[in-house]
Amino acid sequence: MAVIASDVLANGLRTEFADTYAGVKNRVADSRLAMVMDLSMTATNAKHEFAYFNAAPHMAHWPRGTTIAQKDFDSVQFSTPVFDWGRRIGWHKNDRKDDQTQSLMDVARMAGESAALTPLRMFFDLLQNGTTLMPAVPNAPDGAAFFADSRFGTSEGNLITGGGVATTAAIQGDYYTAIETFKSFQDGQAQPLLSDDAIDSGVVIIHPAAATEAFEQAFIQQRQGVLGPDNTTDAVTSVQVSNVVQDASRNVTLWGSNRLTDANDWYIFLKGAPKLPTFLLTREGITEYQCLDTDNNSDRVRDRGEEYVQFEERSGAGIALPFGAIKLSNA
Repeated sequence: MAVIASDVLANGLRTEFADTYAGVKNRVADSRLAMVMDLSMTATNAKHEFAYFNAAPHMAHWPRGTTIAQKDFDSVQFSTPVFDWGRRIGWHKNDRKDDQTQSLMDVARMAGESAALTPLRMFFDLLQNGTTLMPAVPNAPDGAAFFADSRFGTSEGNLITGGGVATTAAIQGDYYTAIETFKSFQDGQAQPLLSDDAIDSGVVIIHPAAATEAFEQAFIQQRQGVLGPDNTTDAVTSVQVSNVVQDASRNVTLWGSNRLTDANDWYIFLKGAPKLPTFLLTREGITEYQCLDTDNNSDRVRDRGEEYVQFEERSGAGIALPFGAIKLSNA
């Protein structure tokens, strides 16, 4: 059914606020996404098969006169689909001609510009095992969910029960638990999976927007005094000091997001992980199609006077083996 935007198209309407949503920054994908998602992969068909070898066996002692030790290894295969995305915005041809704001087409094209949000929205679906955009969320290559226990040679896996986000002490404690868990991951051959350099290169922390103050107190340099475990400042030591995490030369990037549906769960990603834990598959970028009276080639316009702008793209997203990401799950 055609959109008749009569409230906007009234004769003599003032247009000072016609561009109210034109500058909304959230239309552009967050630049931090590239730290946690590989955005460089292209697709050539509607579904892609991926595979990788498991870790190769490590060296072992070969006593003189004996047969050299042999140990085989296997591989893993998984698939990721590419989805079709689209949006059409319609109106009557007279609406466009009578548009006092001269902005109907510009506003309609915002739908195409908002396609920049598609990778971000898919990432948060992967992160939370949700379907706010994606029809279905795939498992990781090992068959488990993005975050699961009993993997990577540890009972915790990359899903840790945390202490909550109410205090800086709880957040910092969970942070170091995650770092220590990263260091305990094994490669399937009883050797450390991640190098110390990879773990010490810094992290991206994605946390609920409502907990921004607590996370900034936990990780950003304090200027007014020493914060105690109950988030209070010790007035006696009211001097310029650095947070203990800052002093440890930890490179922490905080990302507070209102896209997280749980107010207590948060996530930590290694900046130096050898493979990013998620990836985007791009088959076709955003394409715009117009059906306008000026084209004089549409039965839709000639018969009903209805015009539209339509946007299409094809892309998908998947989970790589997520040894560079940990979820702190809090009740």
